Amino acid sequence: MNATATAVRPLPELLESLRAKGLRRGVGPMVGEAVATPSPSNRGAIPSGFSALDEALRTGGWPRGSLALLDAPRGTGATSLAIRSLAASQEAGGIVAWIDAAGCLDAAAAERLGIQLEWLLVVRPTSALEAIELAGWLARSGLVDALALDLGESPDPAGGERHPGLVVGLDRLGQLLVRGRSVALLLTGEWLRAAVARVAAVRLALEREAWLAVDRDLVGQRIRATVTRHRWALAGETASLDLWFGEGRRIDALLPPLAVPREAAPALLPVAAIAEAEPEEQPGLRVLSA
Repeated sequence: MNATATAVRPLPELLESLRAKGLRRGVGPMVGEAVATPSPSNRGAIPSGFSALDEALRTGGWPRGSLALLDAPRGTGATSLAIRSLAASQEAGGIVAWIDAAGCLDAAAAERLGIQLEWLLVVRPTSALEAIELAGWLARSGLVDALALDLGESPDPAGGERHPGLVVGLDRLGQLLVRGRSVALLLTGEWLRAAVARVAAVRLALEREAWLAVDRDLVGQRIRATVTRHRWALAGETASLDLWFGEGRRIDALLPPLAVPREAAPALLPVAAIAEAEPEEQPGLRVLSA
């Protein structure tokens, strides 16, 4: 985590701190979630942060009790999508966690993309195997609604996907999730995807369609998300997602189609300048070929 993030604290201390703030808010149904008896066809869902993706998943979001693999080449939005999904879960009243085995979580950028850091449990394991074990513990405990498991782009020094303990851990994690109500979003490189393919209940393939630009500045990318596997619904649906870079929603004030209300205008431009600018003077969103 970057220097701007909260200092790392022991896991028991963090859990106790969250309990003191009302951790159990994350156990029951979330805002807007239908209350029904869990079944293979009706498990409830965690919002993805994108209505188009929720529709493509056919379950109203990430199905509870699932290990979801974000199958994406590096730089195609897997981390941004995971952050948006955790932020959406928080907005609905859920408790979320980020298991950062890769050590790449930028807390400041996550906050700009909607994460409430005071309600985010961040765990920094020393290896991929330990990360999977911690994810299994959280799934079994029922303390969180959604978690991101970032194992990084490089192989684990202890043997990668051929390490027996790692494969067993992934199998066990998938089983624990199916029996529970948590959702785990897995981010990893090609070194681990073959092993995960057997246990992931949902697999989402991400592919860049285009770059998004304002004037001469790249501000995001348009991603095609394809549901290539779904244990509880038909696969094959696609959704087009616009993922902004670290500025998050602050860039919306620059885009006429997505202009924010005057009282919500960001500090990027003076409010008066935004209000007085002629339509032709405002920079427009451009979609560039990827």
